Amino acid sequence: MEDKKKEKIKTWLLIVMVLSLISSFVLFFIGYYMIGFGIGGICMFLATFLSQWSSDKSADYVFRGEYNNNKNKWNNKW
Repeated sequence: MEDKKKEKIKTWLLIVMVLSLISSFVLFFIGYYMIGFGIGGICMFLATFLSQWSSDKSADYVFRGEYNNNKNKWNNKW
């Protein structure tokens, strides 16, 4: 259940990020530069947050896999 909730949150964050990027470009073309710049900043913040979260999650996955492989390797020798 918790994994489904995390996936929903991640999906909604991606949707908000894409919409904010599109709206930022539209606002730039219309002429509202400061508002477009602010919304683009929100998009960049969300992109940075999601990429850092994904990087940490995959690094943790790799570390745990290596730790369990090494632990089992040493336990089987004795």
